[in-house]
Amino acid sequence: MSNKDRGIPDAEETDQYYDVVNEIFAELWDENFHHGYWETDEDSSSNREACDKLTDLVIERSGDTSGARLLDVGCSIGLPVFRLAGQSPGVTVVGLSNNAAQVTEANRRSAELGLGDRVTFDTADALDMPYDDDSFDIVWVFETLPHLDRLAALKEVNRVLKPGGRVVIGDIYLNAQPNEHDLALVREHEATNAFSPFLLEHEYREVIARSGLELRELKDISAQTHRTGVRMNETVDERYDELVARYSEEIIPLLDVVRDPAGRLKEIGYVLVVAHKAE
Repeated sequence: MSNKDRGIPDAEETDQYYDVVNEIFAELWDENFHHGYWETDEDSSSNREACDKLTDLVIERSGDTSGARLLDVGCSIGLPVFRLAGQSPGVTVVGLSNNAAQVTEANRRSAELGLGDRVTFDTADALDMPYDDDSFDIVWVFETLPHLDRLAALKEVNRVLKPGGRVVIGDIYLNAQPNEHDLALVREHEATNAFSPFLLEHEYREVIARSGLELRELKDISAQTHRTGVRMNETVDERYDELVARYSEEIIPLLDVVRDPAGRLKEIGYVLVVAHKAE
C-alpha cells in the first residue's frame, strides 16, 4: 500500500501547507508553532510562555548538551533551538525544514541573534537527510512526525545519530480509541492538516522498536497541552470576521481548518518520547 493510500502526506504537500499557514498561525497562535504546556487549569501562561514551557521539557530530556551537536528535524523558524542555544553556549545546532521560507527566516534570525556560527538551518527532506551516518549526538523531532511516515522518519533519525545518541520526540497521538463519530473527525482533521494517521500508544511503541531505536521514556502530557486546540478554536471564532476582511474570503478554508472541532477532542493527545541508538 502506498503512503498516499495510508493517508501519509509527501514532502510537497507539507511544504505547500506551510507556505499557506506560516503567516496565519503566527497571527492566531504565536511564531512558535508548537503546542503549549499549562501545568494546571489555573495556569494563566500566555501562548508563548506555554510554548516555552514545552520547549523546556524537550531541553530537559536532551541531557547534557554542552559540546553536543544537535539536529532539529522540522525546525520551523527556530525558536526552540534559539532557546536551547541561549541556555547551553557549547551546543552546535543544525535545523532542517523542507519549507524554504521557514529556513530563510530562521537563518536571518540566527544571524540577528549573533548565533550564526553555531545555529544554522538547511532546506532538506526529513526522509532523505543530507548528513552522514553517526553525525549527531542528539536529534529533536518536535511535532514533525505528524507530517511524515513515522517509521521511515525514525529510521533516518537512527541513521544520523551517533551510537548511544538520543532522540527526543514531541508528537500528537491518540491517548484513547475514539468512538466511530469522533474517529471520523480525527481522520478529517489529519487530512486537512497534511497529517499522517495518529497512533495509539501500543502502535507508537511498535514503531519505535521497528525503527531500531531503544525506548527510554513515553510520557503522556495530553492534559497539559489540550488547551492548545481550545485556544486556537476560540481565537478563530473571536477574529474570524476581522481576518476575512483583511485577507479576503480566500482565507476561509484555512480558518475552517483551524476551528475544526477535532481540536477539542480529548482523545487527540500529546506524548513526549525519549529513545536512544544502540551503542
